[in-house]
Amino acid sequence: MGGRDMRNIWRKVAKLDQKQREAIGLKVRHKTSGRLKMPGYDALNDLLNLIDPQAYSEALTAWLQANSGLLPRSLALDGKSIGDGKCGMIITLCRHEYGRPVAMIPATGKKEDSEDSEARALLASPQVRLENAVITADPLHNKEDTLRVIIENGGDYLIGTKDNTSKRLKEAVLKEAPFLI
Repeated sequence: MGGRDMRNIWRKVAKLDQKQREAIGLKVRHKTSGRLKMPGYDALNDLLNLIDPQAYSEALTAWLQANSGLLPRSLALDGKSIGDGKCGMIITLCRHEYGRPVAMIPATGKKEDSEDSEARALLASPQVRLENAVITADPLHNKEDTLRVIIENGGDYLIGTKDNTSKRLKEAVLKEAPFLI
């Protein structure tokens, strides 16, 4: 999230909405409004200073290993040109863990639109299963039509944003969004 110090991190997490606060297990509610409260800066600072990085990494690794079959699959979507683009390109959806392709489709490679539209066709293919999968891709694929195909086919996504997605980038920056969905 770009937080460079504890105060900056606290400012960002303090903006979590009620649904996000509930999802991370907060229990303390405001006396009059009944809304879930975020811990104060000092509480967060004290907690993070008490965490042993080695113990934390061991606990996280143990949890990841214990839940490896239950966690969503992680798939990377990427296009690569063949012969410097003279022979077109191939768009591949592959497993992050070991790089094996799970699906692919050819594209002309002549324009960005070709890669994006062919990637969307690959994701929408009835042969490609996106249920319980998180799709990652470069910002080229951060387009509403592509993201809709992923969601409609049961997947989630984690896709970068930059100038070619200026509207979503501007909204995220204005909201200081802790999670970009």
